[in-house]
Amino acid sequence: MDPLYATVLALESGQGGKTTRTILVGCDLIGIPDGMRDASNLRDRVRELVVGKAPELTGTDITLNGSHTHTAPLSSAEDVNDIYGVPLEMISSGKPVMSPKDYMEFAAQRIAEGVVKAWKNRKPGGISFGLSKAVLGHNRLQVDKTGKSLMYGNTSRPEFSHIEGYEDHNLNLIYTWDQAGKLTGVVVNAAVPSQVTESMYQISADYWNETRALLREELGKELYVLPQVSAAGDQSPHLMWETKAEERMQKLMGIGNEGVGRSSLARRRQLARYVTDGVKAILPYMKANIDWNPVLSQKTETVRLSRRLLGEKDLEDARKEIAEWQPKYEKMLAEARANPEMTKKPRWYTNITIANTRFRRGQSVLERYELEKKSAKLGVELKVIRIGDMAIASNPFELYLDYGIQMKVKSPAVQTFIVQLTGAGTYLPTQRSINGGAYGAVPASTLFGPEAGNELVEKTVSMLKELW
Repeated sequence: MDPLYATVLALESGQGGKTTRTILVGCDLIGIPDGMRDASNLRDRVRELVVGKAPELTGTDITLNGSHTHTAPLSSAEDVNDIYGVPLEMISSGKPVMSPKDYMEFAAQRIAEGVVKAWKNRKPGGISFGLSKAVLGHNRLQVDKTGKSLMYGNTSRPEFSHIEGYEDHNLNLIYTWDQAGKLTGVVVNAAVPSQVTESMYQISADYWNETRALLREELGKELYVLPQVSAAGDQSPHLMWETKAEERMQKLMGIGNEGVGRSSLARRRQLARYVTDGVKAILPYMKANIDWNPVLSQKTETVRLSRRLLGEKDLEDARKEIAEWQPKYEKMLAEARANPEMTKKPRWYTNITIANTRFRRGQSVLERYELEKKSAKLGVELKVIRIGDMAIASNPFELYLDYGIQMKVKSPAVQTFIVQLTGAGTYLPTQRSINGGAYGAVPASTLFGPEAGNELVEKTVSMLKELW
């Protein structure tokens, strides 16, 4: 449907006899597969390729983050059959299709090429940072009057009580400038994943496609736009209430009449306008406050966080899920094999892959229970960067907003950018959400829980303070 980008910002500063180099890469991908699950993974492959061509860099100088578009190809060393329960040749109906493993290598080569190009072509310039506003993301969890949480759903139902958590409408922005004071790029950090058109079956960068186009139209056709998702594990661009009013405003603004549903291009254009207005609102102040020689420092650590320990109820639920869904999956797959004509229909495999996912989720819970006996902690890579008076703190999770806010209020920086999905981490939910029992907080969706969340906040803040 539209292009996928990897946008690279390469930074280098030499102060006090020490040179610091750091490279940020915003990717139109759901996340960045890392070493947590696969020894062979996108993050490490990109680092390997870049260091091979630019040996002055180290692997951890390079930080990749995903925009969490649900309409990007899957990048994985796993076999399609292990992921979806259906062989690739059955899904593709004989048409040429790139496997996730092949795509991982293709993407790694292209991303590494962009990183090396940005690094080799770096030039002296300045940087400014600022805080603007844009209403992009909303808490996607509703709570009924019994205290049970539900992801999405109809909030007009009689049982509806309230929205589970907070929302963050801050737009954290970094502007880059050449020596002549011309704007060259902008880093846009917002607490919302790229999931406006997540139900479409076409490759797409989601609302970042329209956002890039609008920013370039109004601020310069060669402008670089690097997306970052702040802590947003419980956030979404989907509206939970006042949808009719939003649809009316889209029409009045001339954005479109497709509504606000999960295939709405009008909604994508609406978010693009909000981002662009937010970027432009503080642009004059940013141009007047360029730092030409900021402090640049960074720190990367692999930190062992406490696993979310499972109980008997979790195991019982997992066994029930396997017992219910494994026979359904096996029956549907056998029917498809016996009736090849079925596989010629569009998306014939959808129900099979759903059934496979459900029973595999149950299996994953049982497997995790065995792993917990061997090790109660699991290592994740954390990165913090200081640029002048602002900071960037990254983690591999779909991190619930509460933890991001905790990091920000405890950070020594004037402004702190939280960047999630720098790996392929699972959700990291709050205790409130676990109590509610919504999708992102159930055992099959999480390797870590509130204990790890608290450890993550404490360690991130400690690392940030070391840079000051």
